[in-house]
Amino acid sequence: MFSRIGVNHTAMKRVLHLGFPAPLLGREPVRLAVLHGDGERLALAKPAGVLVQGDPWYPRLPVLVEAIRYLAASGRPEWLRLGIPQEGLWAVTDLDPGCHGPVLLARRKRVADELRNACGSGAFSFLFEFLSPATGEADSCACELPLARHTREPRMVVSHSTGKQAQTTFARVAAVGSHTLWQARTPFARRHQILLHALECGLPVLGDRLYARSPLPLLSRYKRDFHLQPGRDEQPLFPGAACYLSEVSIDGGLTIPCPSPPRWKGLLNQLRKHSRA
Repeated sequence: MFSRIGVNHTAMKRVLHLGFPAPLLGREPVRLAVLHGDGERLALAKPAGVLVQGDPWYPRLPVLVEAIRYLAASGRPEWLRLGIPQEGLWAVTDLDPGCHGPVLLARRKRVADELRNACGSGAFSFLFEFLSPATGEADSCACELPLARHTREPRMVVSHSTGKQAQTTFARVAAVGSHTLWQARTPFARRHQILLHALECGLPVLGDRLYARSPLPLLSRYKRDFHLQPGRDEQPLFPGAACYLSEVSIDGGLTIPCPSPPRWKGLLNQLRKHSRA
């Protein structure tokens, strides 16, 4: 379906990260894991707090494709070995800025357009994992409520008149203390879709302050003998909504898994240890 261009696959196996000096993706230098690379496609693990493409909702957040194009124009050797052209990369998939997970990019605009069309036709599958304080009444459920952008605020709303089609299926994975680990799968992930559809199914995402009004998880809420050193502020166990994109699949056999975000495993361990079912 897609044409191929030359790429050094030996370098692909050796170069596991792409470095972004500050302040391109934040106040500190950032290294993004290269999750997949072939003749036309490259997948990176996007961290939370970074946009894939510009969005008027988030005018102050760093933008991944802009940072890539800035560094690609400098002709860095490690980028050239990965076959990244000097004009940069084009985004194929998007991901909420607060969400960690794989982002698929293309080395040529024409290929990116073809892949985006395939995604819109249902050729992709996105698998999320999230934690909810609710257990749910069944082991699986689904939501097909259409979503639209709010006209004045940076959030989505359910709208049967102006909303775009959205489908999410949910499956229970395991109990994590008094919480539940769920998987959510969708053929096309719209902005905030998982957070809003989960809430509509009675599965508010832990730490989702926008829709579920759920506070960030603090150890003091779970650990009975918790003591904070004087003069120090308690830091949350996880910095945002406890949800991330764990996998992207494309018809034809390509699956791109992504390691869990920083502090995810620590959050699970603390909930298992201190939050009682």
